[in-house]
Amino acid sequence: MTPPGAMPADYDAQLRAVLTARDWEGLRDFTRARNEVPEDVFDQPQHFWDVLLHKLTCSRFDLVDLHAESRAWLAERGYTTDLGGY
Repeated sequence: MTPPGAMPADYDAQLRAVLTARDWEGLRDFTRARNEVPEDVFDQPQHFWDVLLHKLTCSRFDLVDLHAESRAWLAERGYTTDLGGY
C-alpha cells in the first residue's frame, strides 16, 4: 500500500512514457486517472495540454534529451519553461 501523500511506484514511469510519446491526450487521461484535479480542467483545449506537456518535459532531468525541442516549442508560442507562469 502506498503511504498517504506518496506517489505509487509506477506513477513516474507512466508519466515519463506519456511525456516521451508527446501524447497530449495521454497526459489528460493520465492526469484524470492519477491526480486530484478539478473536473473542469479536463475541458481545456488541446493547446492547454500541449503547453503543459512541454513544460513538464522541461522540468524533468530524465527527459533532458527532449528539453531543447520542448523549449523551442514553448518559445515559438510565447511561453517559458516555468510551470508557475507563462
